Amino acid sequence: MRKIIPEIFTKKLLYLFVENRKKTFNLKQIRYYLNSVIDIKNLKTILYDFVKRGYLVSTSDEKFLFNSKLNLLSARIKKRNIIDLETGVEFKPRRRELKGVFDNELVYYFIDRKNNVRIYSHKNRGEIKYVGKVIEENRRSYVKVPKQDFKIIIKEKQSYENELVVVIIKDWIYENPDGKILKSLGDEKEHNTQIHAILEEFSLPYVFPKNVLKEAKNLKVEENKKRKDYTKELTFTIDPVDAKDFDDAISFKKIKENYEIGIHIADVSHYVIKDSVIDREAVRRATSVYLSDRVVPMLPEVLSNDKCSLNPHEEKNVFSVYITFDSNFKIINKNISKSKIISDERFSYEEAQFIIEKEKNNIPKELTILNKEKKVKKEIADAIVVLNKIAESLKIKRSNNGSIFFNKEEVRFKVNNKGEPTGYYVKKQKKANFLIEEFMLLANVTVAEKIIESKRRGVFRIHDKPDEKKIVEIESFIKRLGYNINISNSKEPNKAINKLLKIIEDKPEKNIIDMMVIRAMSKAKYSSQNIGHFGLMFDNYTHFTSPIRRYPDLIVHRIINYIINNKTKSINDLESLCLHCSSMEEKATKAERASIKLMQVKYLSNKVGETFHGVVSGINERGLFVELNKNKCEGFVRMKDIPGDFYNFDRKSNTIIGQNTLAEYSLGDNVKASVLSTNIEKKHIDLKLLDY
Repeated sequence: MRKIIPEIFTKKLLYLFVENRKKTFNLKQIRYYLNSVIDIKNLKTILYDFVKRGYLVSTSDEKFLFNSKLNLLSARIKKRNIIDLETGVEFKPRRRELKGVFDNELVYYFIDRKNNVRIYSHKNRGEIKYVGKVIEENRRSYVKVPKQDFKIIIKEKQSYENELVVVIIKDWIYENPDGKILKSLGDEKEHNTQIHAILEEFSLPYVFPKNVLKEAKNLKVEENKKRKDYTKELTFTIDPVDAKDFDDAISFKKIKENYEIGIHIADVSHYVIKDSVIDREAVRRATSVYLSDRVVPMLPEVLSNDKCSLNPHEEKNVFSVYITFDSNFKIINKNISKSKIISDERFSYEEAQFIIEKEKNNIPKELTILNKEKKVKKEIADAIVVLNKIAESLKIKRSNNGSIFFNKEEVRFKVNNKGEPTGYYVKKQKKANFLIEEFMLLANVTVAEKIIESKRRGVFRIHDKPDEKKIVEIESFIKRLGYNINISNSKEPNKAINKLLKIIEDKPEKNIIDMMVIRAMSKAKYSSQNIGHFGLMFDNYTHFTSPIRRYPDLIVHRIINYIINNKTKSINDLESLCLHCSSMEEKATKAERASIKLMQVKYLSNKVGETFHGVVSGINERGLFVELNKNKCEGFVRMKDIPGDFYNFDRKSNTIIGQNTLAEYSLGDNVKASVLSTNIEKKHIDLKLLDY
């Protein structure tokens, strides 16, 4: 592992506590974050020194957290001075405080008892990778980084003009830093280059190392003979039409008046052995990344699409969760086992939806995967119909318990073989989607309960209560739209939120309200400390059903395996792994949004001058965001591009108000706008408002 420079090391350590001011960290978690070989003894010495100096607080069980009494301020370094971001006041710190700090860098600082300026922490730019375009100016090469107010000077002789590159900063003394190109991604105009740039921006790996591919290709695993044989049961998969990996299947059996439903999940842990080369790479990635035009898998394709995947007519190893329902669809028994199955049929959501709606077993060719008429066995079609009825009863029960339901319309772009958008379609969840969702939720709850029952440490999917201030903002906003629903003072805020979402289901302001509610919610994350899941209203919940694409599910499989086999083994550093997986999930989500934004920009690049109806989706001091109704693309309208008046931003009411006309623009307002310009490099769309 690389050696960490002492100044950078201490600043990075302090940055962890500044950015997570309310969190407590133990020694293992801190070492994991630092990615350092520093031993526990030296780490404790540094941490207790920080405690002594008043930076941190320690607990009796050697856990550490930020000292909330420390009054920290934000500033930017400018020509070796500190400029406070709030007031603009300039300070001259002592030279030693500026060790390892770059010019133009953001820092946290405080004033000590002797009135000396002390830099508390910073994020060292020398450790950050940037992605940008190489430009030639005045016989010098620069890397222009989008949305940054600096250019990185490149002294290398090799020409990379008009290429996107990955670069790190070597030194930052003058206005622009010196940098070093790590690698070229290719021509900036190429679609693949733009996608790879997004992945590099969020530090998401997309090329498997050769040793990982080699191990995956040559993988030989002995068959586990202790598995229960369910290969004769009626079993099938339901997935998106373009799915390549199938990690869940459903089986159906009628026993007198009862129904035995099997939820079968690919046993990836059977193939991916803990601490193997493949496993270490899976840990590094932590999740598959779903971009607008591709999937970057967590596991090599030979595993994700072949060996682990529950492909039809192939015997596969699985973990099975069996749920027995009575004739009224009440649960009377639950069971978990290691099994082997054979899937009889693969369905797309569209095919399953046809069976649910029509209750027929002849699917027309325009709905089938292979584009030819498909005749399904009657017993399978009947099973899907019954499963849908059970799923609907489960959904009603969840709703009565206060589980929050979002049914947000999503736009997906059709792309050609070059990855360029040629059109779009609206993706909306239907009964077939909910069928699978309900049984996966049930499996996750069942497994979480099993872990709790065993009194073992596990990985839980937790979701805290929403931000109260944001809930108040939602209330204020919906009241302006004519909805009088009390959420903040409700004894059951989740049910009040559900009531709101149901009322707006077919209203034009649905998307904007959905978005505001989602933003008010806490982020769901992984933790070994179970606090329940607010959004779903589950006391115990985990992720178990997608081990091909999520590493936490793979961890849960290993824990369940220990429980089934009565092994006392446990998994070390669970909380550190949870923190890492949550972080990688967040990066993957941001990358997905960036790829969708790229597609939006490309799509509207051919629509400059065209007019669309839309809804105001955001407001700030520079202008307003508009989401176009038809294609859900979001663009920005600058103040100068709002006709009829000069407009100012009113922070209190979160509106834009005309100086003379007093005309107002608020969130949720219906507007008409034309596409003014697009910028692929910045992934930005400029719109101009028109008279409605």
